[in-house]
Amino acid sequence: MESVTPLFLGGANPRGAPELRPPSFRGAMRYWLRAALGGVCGDDEAGLSVAREAEARVFGSTDEQCGGASSITLRVKGDLSEPEKYQRAPAVRVEKNGETLRQPTGRDYLYWSMPGFGGEPNRKYYPAGYKFSLNLSVRPGVIDGRAVFQQAIGALWLLVQLGGIGSRSRRTAGSLSVVEPLAVEGLSFALHSSDSSGIVQELKEGLNNVRRLFQEHISPRRLAQPAEFDVLHSGVCKVWVLGIWPSSQQAVEAIGAAMRDFRTYREPDHSQVAKWLSGTPIPTVERAVFGLPLPFRYSNNGPKGVVQGRTKPKEQAIDRRASPLWLKISKTQTGAFVGIATLFKSRFLPEGEKLHEQNEKGPPLPLPSSYALIEQFIKEGFSAQEVTFD
Repeated sequence: MESVTPLFLGGANPRGAPELRPPSFRGAMRYWLRAALGGVCGDDEAGLSVAREAEARVFGSTDEQCGGASSITLRVKGDLSEPEKYQRAPAVRVEKNGETLRQPTGRDYLYWSMPGFGGEPNRKYYPAGYKFSLNLSVRPGVIDGRAVFQQAIGALWLLVQLGGIGSRSRRTAGSLSVVEPLAVEGLSFALHSSDSSGIVQELKEGLNNVRRLFQEHISPRRLAQPAEFDVLHSGVCKVWVLGIWPSSQQAVEAIGAAMRDFRTYREPDHSQVAKWLSGTPIPTVERAVFGLPLPFRYSNNGPKGVVQGRTKPKEQAIDRRASPLWLKISKTQTGAFVGIATLFKSRFLPEGEKLHEQNEKGPPLPLPSSYALIEQFIKEGFSAQEVTFD
């Protein structure tokens, strides 16, 4: 395999030397395994029970009822090249609402937290083109070994095609691709097409094959809407091919610039949040749907604040909600670089929760009513083609 975008992999010291280790893949694969399982067994209590048991069979669990060691082994091997230190690029000038603004580059917008803050050092990373091998196998004597292997391979395929590993993996960092063509259990890990329509068809076939692998061993159940967690099901998940670029750097820059330009100074949030930070109720903060926390800082000594979930009691605060939107870059066998977006329409926060300002500067607000703003971003920012699947 090879890295397509920077790998920000924290070890014991997150801002020290990056470490490419099996736990990086286990954690990511667990997420995609759960998404695939939920798309088949459903997300109600009965479905969650089935998903937990299946997840424990593959990756192990400390739960007394379904505990045990992982049924699979993962081995990662690569030459430890010298990591690079992330450096912020000079700001660029962007026209917005009739004004010329100094803004971060598209790359720096996506990787905003990688430079050091408050005296911390900049994050180190392995650059694009870092090659390594990943070996996945089932432990000898595992019951239902074929089902375990198929589900693990399905999770790995989803990770490679839709996700990534390490910090900022939902914002294109940590994207991976196979170096040479590889097909396992009917899943092609390489993309071969040179145009978006061909990539759409390849991803459609792969997604349908992943779902069929899971349906061989689990009976399909109904799915709630919104789903209680991120679920790979066409009713609550959308996938798009955003476009094709000649290099990964150009792809990252274009996608980051599109997101920056769509979100920066966006109305009605820009005007309304300033009022909210002064104590005035407003309908909601639409941009919150991209994920929390969401900081606002106004120029000319204007107000500043951070949008999050519940703040009290402190031990039950909801200060983070991972973005429902995954952005990743794939390298095709033709040497082109493809931007892919995946939107999970799961419940944004637990039922009954509201948006809060970190220091309660404004009253609690209703959550955004839907994920329409993210779909609008995809539509306006790209000539995207949707990947429909069963």
